[in-house]
Amino acid sequence: MSLSPRLRKLATVALVAALGAVLAEAQQTPPTPPAGPRPPGLAGAPAAVVAAHKHLLAYDTGAARQALEGSPADTNAWVATATCRILGLEKELEAAVAECRRAADLDRSHPAPALFLGDSLAYAEQRGAAAGAYAQAETRARAILAAQADDPSALYYLGVAQQRQQRFAEAATTLESLRSARPEDAEVLFQLGTTRFYQEEWQPAFDLLSAALERKPGIALAYYYRGLAAAKLNRKDVLFNDLDRFVKMAPEAPEAANARQILSSF
Repeated sequence: MSLSPRLRKLATVALVAALGAVLAEAQQTPPTPPAGPRPPGLAGAPAAVVAAHKHLLAYDTGAARQALEGSPADTNAWVATATCRILGLEKELEAAVAECRRAADLDRSHPAPALFLGDSLAYAEQRGAAAGAYAQAETRARAILAAQADDPSALYYLGVAQQRQQRFAEAATTLESLRSARPEDAEVLFQLGTTRFYQEEWQPAFDLLSAALERKPGIALAYYYRGLAAAKLNRKDVLFNDLDRFVKMAPEAPEAANARQILSSF
């Protein structure tokens, strides 16, 4: 049945109005920016682990746990490793070590479980066992690089494992090579800046950590190390602000006691 001229006119007016409303909403709503590349250390990780990692950088273990809800830690090495990190930050060190050992057994080739096992053991002051875990992380990273020399994830974990083993010149070389391929990656900049700090290269450390924080302001430890570098550069304003922010973000971190002691001198 055909519409009368009057009904056709009303229908046309309604359609034009609806299209106008849709167009107005589209113009007012900014487009969602495309997701940037994942940090090299998270290549292949499930989305829940990527979300949890962001919270762990800020020491927000509650939000990290929420991000992992429903994820199978008993069968997925990525989820088990993230759970290990949460437990470590919560100072449940025995449970953290056990969880990272299980993650390393679930995936016997990826360096991430071994690296974070080393961190958990170091927090538990088991230095010898931590050194062995870091060496295992390096071995796993090198095995991947033997097959693919430019693998970003393996380069990242190799550089961090070298840093953890206090081979700072080697770590800097590895991370610089990764930085040349991923110049905007905040976590590469953070790890390289931390390495330069340990090399006592205060200005490069400060600049790299500042670049990391410009790109990802939720990296709590970047404030800590930039604050200490600022102290060496006589930038007391940055020292105070960075350490104060670090303590507020990560009050239970092992480094927080040193930060508080420095702040108490102001």
